[in-house]
Amino acid sequence: MQSVTERKEYLFSGQKILICFFFLFTLLGRDNLCKCGYSKSQHIEGTQVNNTEKWSYRKHTKELPTDAFGDIQFENLGKRGKYIRLSYDTDSEMLYDLMTQHWHLKNPNLVISITGGAKNFALKPRMRKIFSRLIYIAQSKGAWIFTGGTHYGLMKYIGEVVRDNTISRSSEENVVAIGIAAWGMISNRDSLIRSSDTEGQKSACK
Repeated sequence: MQSVTERKEYLFSGQKILICFFFLFTLLGRDNLCKCGYSKSQHIEGTQVNNTEKWSYRKHTKELPTDAFGDIQFENLGKRGKYIRLSYDTDSEMLYDLMTQHWHLKNPNLVISITGGAKNFALKPRMRKIFSRLIYIAQSKGAWIFTGGTHYGLMKYIGEVVRDNTISRSSEENVVAIGIAAWGMISNRDSLIRSSDTEGQKSACK
């Protein structure tokens, strides 16, 4: 019989991601960059090379089991979170089950999606107060907050407000903040990829 940990490992590794397996040179004069946005060294072994075709995710990618999931330690907060790399077309019901049944997030009474530009700007005190009030409402209503998950622009300020809320409240009252970022936008993403000796916990400064 599988242990709980083994069942979780099977569930997470069963999630799919799209991998480019056909290296197509860009037209930007960068010989080592594929039209998918990744360098040649970031492609899987056995990748074909071509300089004439138009890149298409339908034709030039294939599904593979995800190799990036586990716990992530936020060192500045002393808190742990979860992460997983998924395909853009992952079934939403499967993802909801993963978050509620295996990550043990409480079912949300309210879902808040916050979008905005990634350009850095100075947030006025009045707007920060509004966002702080929004986070307070989200916590009191048992809401989930979704953002673009990067440390830029509006998303950066939302992250800071959530951080401050987390520090000032007990662990039972933490806000559920979920960042959905493109894999290529994540710094040090290679450190999130599991290997045979990975223990499933990573560290993050933010």
